[in-house]
Amino acid sequence: MRLSFVSVAAVSLTLAACSQPESTPPAETPAAPAESASPTNDAAASDWSALNAQVGKYPNETKLLADSPITADLKTLLGSKFDVLATNMQTQSPLEKDGAVLFTSGNKPHEGGLNAAYLLIDPAAKALEVGLWEGGKLTTYKTPGSNIAKPKDVQTMISNAAG
Repeated sequence: MRLSFVSVAAVSLTLAACSQPESTPPAETPAAPAESASPTNDAAASDWSALNAQVGKYPNETKLLADSPITADLKTLLGSKFDVLATNMQTQSPLEKDGAVLFTSGNKPHEGGLNAAYLLIDPAAKALEVGLWEGGKLTTYKTPGSNIAKPKDVQTMISNAAG
């Protein structure tokens, strides 16, 4: 009698354990509160026009990459390449303005021809374009659907890098 009770208990525990994974997906739903924190970030990041006040200042001084209205969008756009941008902007030019476009450029110290970057910002369209040179090869990342006009300084940078 005890043997069949133990067997029934073992089967019950096994079935209970099998139903555990079904309760796991709802446990993943706490991601929703993180998404609800997003609107707060979006509200803070919504005023890209505030970046106009940073013209003439160095991005490191203003924390343009690290803590500004464009930071979240830059991180989303670049993913793991965000750190490459930060490294390639260690030696940098001040933020400049050409028409409605804000821009800056930079390079990894002592590696200007190989590891460099430019950043274009269109505050009105909330659009970004980043050009990253890694080992001399340029890759461009831009906000989907955007086409930001490149200022002459950025065009010159690209043509000089091309050889």
